[in-house]
Amino acid sequence: MGAFRLLLATVCMGAMAVYPQRVGTPTGELTNLSVEELFSVQVTSVGRKAQQLSRSPAAVYVLSAEEIRRSGATSIPEALRWVPGLTVSRLDGRSWVVSARGSGRLYSNKILVMIDGRSLYTPLFSGVVWDSIDVPLEDIAQIEVIRGPGTVVWGPNAVNGVINIITKRTKATTGAEVSVTAGNELRTGLFVRWGDVPRDTLSYRIWGKLEQRTPSYSSPGYYFHNNKYVYQVGSLDGLDSTTGRAGFRLDWQPNKTDEWLLQGDIYKLSREDPVTYPILLPGLVEFSAERARYEGGSIQGRWSRTKAPGMEDSVQFSFDRNELGFPYLTARLNNITIDYQRRRTMGERNELYWGGGFQQYWDSTASRRSIWFTPEDSSYRAGNVIVRDEMQLLPGRLLLSAGIRLDYNSYGNFEHQPSLRLLYTPNAKQSVWFGFSRAVRVPSRYDRDLRTASGQEYIGGAPLWVGLAGSRTTRSEIERSIEAGYRLQSGQRWSLDVALFRSVYRNLRILRMPSMPEIVSPRSAPPGLLPLVQESAGLGRSYGGEFSATWHVRPSWKLAPAYSYLNQNRWLPRTAANWYTWEDCMGGSPHQVLLRSSHDLSERLQLDLMGRARSRNKGYELPGAVLADARVSWRFTRSGELSFSLQNLTNRQVVESYSEPPYAAIPLRRTFVVKWTHKFLAD
Repeated sequence: MGAFRLLLATVCMGAMAVYPQRVGTPTGELTNLSVEELFSVQVTSVGRKAQQLSRSPAAVYVLSAEEIRRSGATSIPEALRWVPGLTVSRLDGRSWVVSARGSGRLYSNKILVMIDGRSLYTPLFSGVVWDSIDVPLEDIAQIEVIRGPGTVVWGPNAVNGVINIITKRTKATTGAEVSVTAGNELRTGLFVRWGDVPRDTLSYRIWGKLEQRTPSYSSPGYYFHNNKYVYQVGSLDGLDSTTGRAGFRLDWQPNKTDEWLLQGDIYKLSREDPVTYPILLPGLVEFSAERARYEGGSIQGRWSRTKAPGMEDSVQFSFDRNELGFPYLTARLNNITIDYQRRRTMGERNELYWGGGFQQYWDSTASRRSIWFTPEDSSYRAGNVIVRDEMQLLPGRLLLSAGIRLDYNSYGNFEHQPSLRLLYTPNAKQSVWFGFSRAVRVPSRYDRDLRTASGQEYIGGAPLWVGLAGSRTTRSEIERSIEAGYRLQSGQRWSLDVALFRSVYRNLRILRMPSMPEIVSPRSAPPGLLPLVQESAGLGRSYGGEFSATWHVRPSWKLAPAYSYLNQNRWLPRTAANWYTWEDCMGGSPHQVLLRSSHDLSERLQLDLMGRARSRNKGYELPGAVLADARVSWRFTRSGELSFSLQNLTNRQVVESYSEPPYAAIPLRRTFVVKWTHKFLAD
């Protein structure tokens, strides 16, 4: 009852704040858009072409630049908290769990994250380092989130979802912009950008940003070891981090048919990491104050030619290099991708889409303590071919989209990923869609080559050294999914979006304990080790649904409620010859509720109230929580804004999720951010 009372109170506060006000001229992009216009927002991540959200046969949500600004977020994961159906859990103020439809962990391995179509998914450990993804929020045009498989369009690993961060065109960022941020957790934040249009066909921007975060506050720290032991530190400090990043983007349109894009960035991050290493579990661990360093950069280029509607060619190239200095391991990662796509309209009812791509990845690793890869250096190559056809079975009303993607990689895996989708639009205000997909997550170096020696543990009454061992026999994890959705727009006041899904999984990663200890040679391992060997023999099932709505109560007041339900389960092989366990906990909350209330109190003053609630996290046995945020902003000039954001109004100190060893998770606390932004238009 307490959860619903707090959410109700959030709405009531918004109503009391708005009711006595005279409606001024709305100043935000959000309130300028009617429900009909919001229903027709363009998305590109569903079919790699611009299409209306209402005519996309997938569970897709668009987080606009205005919604990001009004959320008070200071990082991309904070902004993603308000996407219906996503699970976003804060670990320590710098690291996050971001997942869709289950499989949530620090390095979630079934969700693909991209920036302008460039994948950030690393073949080293099948995940994303979120605190190294520091795209300036001021440069983001929108974030498109697909819940469910997107592998036919984007390739392996887009199993449960796709997050595509789309940045603004340079002509939308001309002039100078400066933002200064300060708070009790984000101590200092500075963003500077300059953009210009030297010619009608050419525009560019350059930018830089600095951040210093201090999320620790002498709070307790929680360490989760061997998938079952929780070790608590009474007072944890030393979680400071400092980030510097700079980048550019260039857009060139030499004629009416061709467009060129070139962008890149470099970054450096340093963070303090108080970690624990097991000595003898469950009770004895070693505490160590360590420091991690990440640095790297990327370059991305794209050429596209559109001769006529339905006739488009594009080539994209990217190279990124990252040096990750974890407390226990260093890794130098290099990744090159090239991708070609062609779209052609074949008659009045048919559109054919085909293309191919290639990826070359190589890395070099070195062990610092208890974790190593065998071999230390490795390379990986992958290629793909895709064919997809969209057919208008009933022009303007019934659309069939069928496609298949064929992938081959240097691990010797050949994968096929088909998809079939159907969209029915009886009128301009309603749409119904269905989807059937097969998706895969290909093995990573973590699955094949990892070795760990994580201390001793009492097993069967005796202390034994226990570690993790990858296996070259690891196979791709496979998902088969069925989805359905319904969208409705009612007049100019409200709209709703509903999606249901059911997925089954096989070849999930599990751990097998061998009957005899293994003799290992690396200096970082003990002479006798009982490794838990990774195998591809687990089964899983998940089903659930997501609901979101938009209600324009008044021209200056919008409510956006959302609810999601997830039921997931997994099964180990039944055999008397071996003992099996899971490599990770099945974390996640079955129920999540979101509520956002956005007000234009006057032409210059805005108020945003936000509430979120989630049920008990059964995997980690963590309690549910109800949290509320608020933001107020004042546009003191036409080009300047001052805002104050407050997160966790009631100061609920709860742990949202545990991290992966050897890192700590800390409870949430009340945080505030003051931000000043000023734009200087170019002449």
